[in-house]
Amino acid sequence: MNFSYNSGFKIQNVSFKLEEKIICGLTGNNGSGKTTLLRLLVGLLKPKSGNVKIFNNLLTRNKQELWKIRKSIGFLFQNPDDQLFAPTIEEDISFGPRNLKLEEEEVRARVDWALEAVNLSEFKNFSPFNLSWGQRKRAALAGLLAMKPKLLILDEPFANLDFKSIYNHLIILEKLRKENEITIFFTSHNLFFVEHWAEKMLFLDEGKIFFNGTPREGLGNSNVKQLLGSYDDILSLIKKSY
Repeated sequence: MNFSYNSGFKIQNVSFKLEEKIICGLTGNNGSGKTTLLRLLVGLLKPKSGNVKIFNNLLTRNKQELWKIRKSIGFLFQNPDDQLFAPTIEEDISFGPRNLKLEEEEVRARVDWALEAVNLSEFKNFSPFNLSWGQRKRAALAGLLAMKPKLLILDEPFANLDFKSIYNHLIILEKLRKENEITIFFTSHNLFFVEHWAEKMLFLDEGKIFFNGTPREGLGNSNVKQLLGSYDDILSLIKKSY
């Protein structure tokens, strides 16, 4: 798959297969093309050449076909404010199920289930924009869960969260993955999550996949380590300042 912006940045010859029911971490330096790749995977951008298949269904620009495939995908934006739009959390979460033309009883059941899954039931009548950043992240996630996706694509899901919020998010995602057999594909600059949470690792560099394998192999690869930079180098520099 290939893609390019007018600015000249390119996604070049990207090809990979994501196994079902696993967690895959996509990492790379700023500007490497991670968010662009995610947008290509959900049809927000169109490849210049090549194609994308989701659960063996070809991603096309045909609205009906695209909608059918998107029903199986949940895409979490890095900034929840790009995703939340309704006056209340309850209305926001119900938007997707109602567009599935579900019976109102089923819509309400899904909304209640999603709110409970992310521990926001007591806030259902709140405006999403009166919540904390972490709560807004969970509200945006609830909107995806109400669609009952088989694949969750998460753009920097732990960015700007404190440790307690990260812990709560991981509990939610792990429970959902095990109970609903969801596949998770996430981006992160924080190699801790790639190393300790992901089962597979993709490393993107200047729009190309530089590494595709296990986190242990990738983070032990000297070329990958050189491109990503070193935690030990940063620690050494900090210690020298004292």
